[in-house]
Amino acid sequence: MKTETVQLTVANSHYKDTIFRAIFKEKKELLSLYNAINGTDYQDEEALQINTLENAVYMNMRNDVSCILDMRMNLYEHQSTVNPNMPLRDLFYVSKQLEVMTSEENLYSSKKIRIPTPKFVTFYNGKEWQPEVKVMRLSELYGQKCEGQDVALELIVLQLNMYHGFNDELKSACRLLGEYMMYVMKVREYREQYSLDEAVERAISECIKEGILKEFLVRQRAEAKAMSIFE
Repeated sequence: MKTETVQLTVANSHYKDTIFRAIFKEKKELLSLYNAINGTDYQDEEALQINTLENAVYMNMRNDVSCILDMRMNLYEHQSTVNPNMPLRDLFYVSKQLEVMTSEENLYSSKKIRIPTPKFVTFYNGKEWQPEVKVMRLSELYGQKCEGQDVALELIVLQLNMYHGFNDELKSACRLLGEYMMYVMKVREYREQYSLDEAVERAISECIKEGILKEFLVRQRAEAKAMSIFE
C-alpha cells in the first residue's frame, strides 16, 4: 500500500494527463472522436481548434478535452466514477472558455456577439452500473426545484456509458475510443490479481501484442504507465 501511494504521488506530480486526455490531445485523433459523436465526416484537421483548458489560473480549472469546429464547441470529460456534478463543472469550464473567446469584444455593444454552440459529453467507464445514455441537467442540482420557463439557467450533459457492451456503435466509429476502453478493462482485470504497478505493466504489454493502442503505448510506454497509475 505504501509503495502504491508513492507511485500515485509521483504520477500526480509529473504526469497531469490521463490516458484519455493524452490520446485525444492531437487533432487527428480528436477529429475522429468529434465525427463519431456528432455523426459528421469532417476531414480537414486544421479546421479543428483545440481549446482545452490547461490548468487555468482561474479557479485552477482544467478539462479533459475541448475543441471548436464549424462554430460548434464540444467539451469532453471522462469519468471512472459516477459524478452528478458534471453539469456544474461544465458550466465553469464553458464560462471560462467564453470569457477567453470574447475578451476583445464589447459586451455592452448593441451588436450581437456570436459564440459557438456548446455540446457537453462525459464518457463514463466505471464499474457501477449506469444506463447506456444518461442526460444530466444543471437544474437537477438546484435547491429549489423549477420547471419550464422558471428554469432561468440550464446546462445539459450527455453521459455515455463506455463499459463493455454499451455504445458499441460509437466505439466502432471511433477506433481509439473503443481501444481505450479495452485497455482500461485489461488494467482492471489484472488489478484483481497483481499490484497496481504490475497490473498496468501487464495490460500495456498485452495491448501492444494485440494491437490495442499499440502506436500510442509503444511511443509513450513510460508516460502511459505513470498516467495509468495516476488515473
